[in-house]
Amino acid sequence: MRNSPALAALFPAIRSSLLAATLIQPDKWWYLSELAQHLRTTPSSLQRELSSLVAAGLLQKRREGTRTYFKAETRSPLFPELRRVFEKTAGLIPALQQVLEPFGDKIRCSFVYGSVARREEHALSDVDWLVIGSVGLAELAPALRRAEERLGREVNVTCYSVREFRAKVAEGDHFLAAVLRGPKQFVKGDRSDLGKITG
Repeated sequence: MRNSPALAALFPAIRSSLLAATLIQPDKWWYLSELAQHLRTTPSSLQRELSSLVAAGLLQKRREGTRTYFKAETRSPLFPELRRVFEKTAGLIPALQQVLEPFGDKIRCSFVYGSVARREEHALSDVDWLVIGSVGLAELAPALRRAEERLGREVNVTCYSVREFRAKVAEGDHFLAAVLRGPKQFVKGDRSDLGKITG
């Protein structure tokens, strides 16, 4: 999980990691050992915190045979606010911003679209990400793999140069027309920056 000074100030490390994993993917049921592997720790180190979070009504728990599963309690009145905190500090957009950070001004605009942007994703949804600038997929790949591992999500990135993006939009490219009509979560830039690129 991405380290955040704000989260470190608010929550102990293990609790913060558990909440990040479960709140960012609220529909996913985590098997205890899977959760431990994702957080690079042991199941025994998580059990006390998991019990506390279940008792507080922030996580759900279910048993299937010898296995115990946990997921976010989306019916909790605290869920929407907590999820927003973790999305802003340890979630998808901060993780993707870290991927872009080394490239600076080479990236003009970038956003997530599709089911994640529409808030319709489920536990197995991948992330659709569009990057406009002078950086190719090969350059992004190493940092992107680390982000995918941290998030536990596959990220499908499409890269365009500014010239290529502008030309395709002008030609009425069906894919980009659909993307531009739909909701977006900006990783770099905003609607104004996107408008300047498309003209």
